[in-house]
Amino acid sequence: MTKKKDDMIPTAEQVLRFLAENPDFLNQVAAKGPKKGIADGKIVDLTPAIARRARNEARQIGLQNRSILSLASENMVNWQRLHHAALALLAAGDINQLFHVVNNEFPPIFDLVSCRLISASKQFQHAASGDGPIFCPDEILTALTGGKSIVLGAPKSPLCTLLGMVPASVATIALPDQLADPVAKTLLVLCGQEKSSFTPDLSSDLLVLLAELVGVTLTARLETSREVDIL
Repeated sequence: MTKKKDDMIPTAEQVLRFLAENPDFLNQVAAKGPKKGIADGKIVDLTPAIARRARNEARQIGLQNRSILSLASENMVNWQRLHHAALALLAAGDINQLFHVVNNEFPPIFDLVSCRLISASKQFQHAASGDGPIFCPDEILTALTGGKSIVLGAPKSPLCTLLGMVPASVATIALPDQLADPVAKTLLVLCGQEKSSFTPDLSSDLLVLLAELVGVTLTARLETSREVDIL
């Protein structure tokens, strides 16, 4: 049996028919009750909610744009640094000047504490001090990278021993193994000033490109020095 209370609730069809037969009803209600939020013939005024949502979305878009601009600016700075490093490498007239560039000019260019080459090649063994690469055995060189082409993050104990310091973070990058010995047995080590300087989630594209530049330039300078020795 249907309850009397339910019979008093109009159906949707009845409401629509009533509004069709009484087109001025909403205007009359709006005129009588503006304080209840009923205005301009609208039962619910959604304008404030829509405006608020639009402002929030605009704010989010603004934050995203600032983030994109910040990222683009950071990438531009990194590319400029890479460009300066490439020019310094090309300006190195011989192998010793190239070592000097890596050790002394790379740190200010890339905001590093230190930058060194570490090699397991016997051709570099005599250059275990000064600007030349730090020499280490093959097994130590392999342990520094774990067989990877690049390692980012906190330095391992063997690396700290070779460097004679404990950097906050390091980027250890293998020079291209397609190049001939001694370059293929050499690592480029960048020592960061902060723990956040080099983290495992950091994009490594520019670092790999830097190592390739060093490797190719080092190979060219070695070839030049050999030609001079022959003459």
